[in-house]
Amino acid sequence: MNDLLLWSLLLLTVTTVLLVLPFYPAWSEWRRPRDRQAQAVDPPAALDTGPRALQLAPGACFNTVHARHLMLGSGGMPAPSVQPTLQRWQPPAGARPWGLHGWHIGHHLDIPANQLVPCSLVVRGRLRALGPGRIEGDIKARDGLHLGPGTKLQGNLFCEGDIWLDAGCSVSGLVMAEGSLHLAPGVVIGTPQHPVSVCADVMDVHGPVLVHGSVQARIRGSVACA
Repeated sequence: MNDLLLWSLLLLTVTTVLLVLPFYPAWSEWRRPRDRQAQAVDPPAALDTGPRALQLAPGACFNTVHARHLMLGSGGMPAPSVQPTLQRWQPPAGARPWGLHGWHIGHHLDIPANQLVPCSLVVRGRLRALGPGRIEGDIKARDGLHLGPGTKLQGNLFCEGDIWLDAGCSVSGLVMAEGSLHLAPGVVIGTPQHPVSVCADVMDVHGPVLVHGSVQARIRGSVACA
């Protein structure tokens, strides 16, 4: 009986030592720490998640191209022009409210230069903005849409016909034309933070033009030779 108790105590002691022994270094460090200063740890190398950039040279033809930064043509993009003092645009007679902040125009519409249009527009005809100017909203036109030089559109652009964007125009949203899309040098579409889509039956590009997003020419697209 005594021998059995002795062997049991011996087995319990050995088991306890084996269980506690791995924790001794941590306990010793906690009682009397030897590392007086924190060790500097190098951060992990950042993953290369930068946006993908593509360029289509003059003379290139295309249909669908996807890229976060797409340069059409060659040469450097011109510096953005400084806009003059803008006057608040007033809707013409016969315009009807559309949505929360928009107007429905039942005929052709011409917007003079140096205008600030603080709303969206639906035009049941042709729309022409002489530029420079700024439009803060979406635009939809039926018979054609022409933004003059230096026009800044903070919104989306839709047209059942052709779209012309003159030199220095910028559109922050998507651009969709059921006809042709004509882009002049210095046009910028989309932003680095919000890539967009540009779609038309035919695209005629006179670069350099910068698109943040994807372009789709359903029939054909071409970059004019310099």
